[in-house]
Amino acid sequence: MEQKSLITAYGRPKMSEYAASCIDSVCKHLVINQFWMYDHRLDTDMLKEALRGLLDVYPTLAGRMAADGILCNNAGVLWEETCIPGMRVKEISRLTIPGERFRAWFDNKSALAGKSPLMSVKTSHLQDGTILNVRCSHFCADGRAFYSMMDNWASLARVGKLSVRPVYDSAINRVLAASDLYGKLVASDMKSASSMLEQKGMFRIRSSAIFRMMMQKLLRMDRRLSRPLFVPEQEIASVRDRVCNATGMRTGRNAVLCAMTADVLKRRMGWEGKTVSIVHTVDHRGRMAGIGADCMGNASFTIAPIAFSADLSLAEMVVRIDGGMKSSLSPDIEEEYFALYCAMVEKKMPYLPFDISSVWSFRPTTFIVNNCLKFNIYGIDFGTGGPVFAWPLDFGDPVRFWPAPPEENGVYIYFTGCFA
Repeated sequence: MEQKSLITAYGRPKMSEYAASCIDSVCKHLVINQFWMYDHRLDTDMLKEALRGLLDVYPTLAGRMAADGILCNNAGVLWEETCIPGMRVKEISRLTIPGERFRAWFDNKSALAGKSPLMSVKTSHLQDGTILNVRCSHFCADGRAFYSMMDNWASLARVGKLSVRPVYDSAINRVLAASDLYGKLVASDMKSASSMLEQKGMFRIRSSAIFRMMMQKLLRMDRRLSRPLFVPEQEIASVRDRVCNATGMRTGRNAVLCAMTADVLKRRMGWEGKTVSIVHTVDHRGRMAGIGADCMGNASFTIAPIAFSADLSLAEMVVRIDGGMKSSLSPDIEEEYFALYCAMVEKKMPYLPFDISSVWSFRPTTFIVNNCLKFNIYGIDFGTGGPVFAWPLDFGDPVRFWPAPPEENGVYIYFTGCFA
């Protein structure tokens, strides 16, 4: 039997309304959908009590969407609970994301209209475990903010205190208000702004790319999810050591994984002799002056692509990708791209930092990487032990780096769409 209720905060919200940034607004139609599986029964009464305490410091999650922000009215988070006593943990496939039976109810159209919750939770109790599904409007949080929130929820249940305190301080809006480049672009007419964006290397979104995106969505290609490609940590460390010995450079783990991915896709996609590009989604918290590490909301978006020949050796790819990332994230360039991206969003201009037609193609030569290894996905322990498995998010990122279960000591690489 399924039970439903609304969970509200203990006290009155400390703010009446959250003013969304332009980065929040561009994520408004997306929903974060995360599943965890535990090999024991979660204590839902304890989870609910901890959630009430959590909502005291995350008032947006219990609020309702308003025109340009969130009304923090403590209307509540939807909670669902069901039991499936005839099913065991070992019967649940880890290769496909759990279906509707285990999914929390979330009506995005209703949420956008301010009529239904911005976060919903469902616990499905199996014979020997629990599947936990949390769905949250991307308008409220990006990956880092969401998993930090989950870590706080687990910490409240486990030890009665937060691991970090979220900050709602309109940091994005303040940074943009101080940016001359952002102000100049927003104040310009569309023709002048388009010219400035193209001079800065931005790519116009062509109608042909939109058509290909629609075709792939109609064919549900964006919903394809590959089996995970497992990469042991020992192999990653070995490649880093080889590159360091050959070049004297200590490169990052992300660059190694990107190079390994490109090497796999080179054979799969027929990239021999071609120039390919990698696009990263980057979190700007703690990097951009004025945007703190615990800033709530959205502070992540894609940056300029890193192009290289698919015929490079693995070591050469690692060096090229690592150098490209360091260049893109140098303070001056990051500040400029931040202003450019936000101005494009604010003015609703059809531009991106990369050529989307080379991503949404039946023979793509550009892939977007979403690296989720920095999130504490397997640390969501409510006091009775962590999850035994966490499925990847169901966004259509062409490539996703995802933590393997801790006992495997490695990384899962998932592919979607044409890359799957």
